[in-house]
Amino acid sequence: MNAETAGTHSASAELQAELDAAVPLLRAAATDHESVEVKSAAGGFPESVLKSISAFSNGRGGLLVFGLSDTDFLPVPINPAQLAADLASACSDDLEPKIRPTIGICHVEGQPVIAARILPLGHQYRPCHVRAEGMNHGSYTRVHDGNRRLTDYEIHLMISGRGQPTDDAAPIDDARLEHLNNALVDDLLRRLRQRRGEIFTEAADHEVLHMLGVLSEQRPDSPVTLAGLLALGRYPQQFVPQLAASFVVLPRADGSPLADGTRFIDNQPLDGPIPAIVAQAVSAMQRNMRRRTVVEGAGRQDVWDYPTEAIREIVANALMHRDYHPTAHGTQVRISLYPDRFEVASPGGLHGVHAGHSDVAQLIGSSINSTRNALLARLLEDVVIPGTGRPVCENRGSGLRAAVQALDRMGMGPPELDDRVRELVVTVRDQHFRIGVSAIGGSDRIRSAFDHDPWARTSGADVGHQAPSRDLYNGTPDQMIRLLEAGPRSSADLAAALGTSKQTVLNWLRRLRADGIVMPTHAEPRTRGNKWMLAPQP
Repeated sequence: MNAETAGTHSASAELQAELDAAVPLLRAAATDHESVEVKSAAGGFPESVLKSISAFSNGRGGLLVFGLSDTDFLPVPINPAQLAADLASACSDDLEPKIRPTIGICHVEGQPVIAARILPLGHQYRPCHVRAEGMNHGSYTRVHDGNRRLTDYEIHLMISGRGQPTDDAAPIDDARLEHLNNALVDDLLRRLRQRRGEIFTEAADHEVLHMLGVLSEQRPDSPVTLAGLLALGRYPQQFVPQLAASFVVLPRADGSPLADGTRFIDNQPLDGPIPAIVAQAVSAMQRNMRRRTVVEGAGRQDVWDYPTEAIREIVANALMHRDYHPTAHGTQVRISLYPDRFEVASPGGLHGVHAGHSDVAQLIGSSINSTRNALLARLLEDVVIPGTGRPVCENRGSGLRAAVQALDRMGMGPPELDDRVRELVVTVRDQHFRIGVSAIGGSDRIRSAFDHDPWARTSGADVGHQAPSRDLYNGTPDQMIRLLEAGPRSSADLAAALGTSKQTVLNWLRRLRADGIVMPTHAEPRTRGNKWMLAPQP
């Protein structure tokens, strides 16, 4: 057996093994899979499969199978040699760029079928499109068990991923030096002059700011760049209203509202420059998280549901690496806290060579640093988060690594990445929510204050669970309970004392009432003069 024959045999064996694993799953699900497309092809080569090849090439790849019924996934008669030749020809002639799949004649229950492995296309060649339909109408992505045409914005993201975008260097015409935060600017200049020598110590302030890309031209009255405004602005949203973030706390893991229609337990816009948004995000998370006690030898330490460092790094990365093309200016970074996880969604998927990745370990271990907003990323290395004394990003590319390490110290798994082309969603799951007691750092023990899920106790569906104790809460509800220990108070009084909105207070009161922690002084809470008090505890 020569080398070429051995390679072909090995590829066919791998395809057969992949097919053997896929068929039982297809039959159990009674449908195609996100990574597997089945066509009977009993009448010959199906032209519709070109969309699937485009979708697989623009995503994470996939497996094509010809010769199985697409209803019960049983073998059907085909001409395998002809189908294999037609598939290879279509991939070469009908798609742009040309696709080179691995094609093999395999068998299911003794009958021949065609299996073809479509690999993800390199970022510099995307999007793959059906030539007859053109790039704008013939580019597809895979969604569940079908294909969806890419939007113009998604196509833009793929094309921009071939090079280095400069959207963050765009001048904001009406923004000038007086629109920057003096404290942030002064701290930045001081840090640079202390650390980087004569090139900055001998230059005037406006010259340094131009070298850094904060000012678009080398004169004091020149426009500020988008990167400069986002990193150092007093209130960037004056010029770019939607380039901010939002924070919400959802009452149920599936995002559905409570029985009374309450959609959010907390809902807060986060704005200002990026350093301030990061600080606000951490504060909002802490306000709505639980604390647990870590027992380490004879000592003990309170820790949050999610480590502060991981929250800070993930949010900072989302703001730093999001898409800042004008077509994306209407979309915010979204931070969502669920009972069992938190998610951070940012416009634009992973950039460049990292596009389509979902493996955190591969991204951390990669020696290639692909940064969508190079100017902004460089700037944020020296801009400090208020109250921390540390820059927004200490080293480009290290943020995700720091988040993984912080989560690992808590005995938690790494973030999950879902690159959806138009947005990247980073999810961190609260394993302690599911297991109650977990190992930390391989040896320490974490004792959760929650031996059940107080978040889920929102309806009669939880009959049989013991009502949570008052001391199981932290953040806003904990402060509310402490205030009510002094006696009944109205929702307006509580909102004023807590420095939050009345609606947020009412959302928490409904939740605490469902948990049996508080109760209204009137049978109908909306009665004028109603106040809230602590419920008798068993």
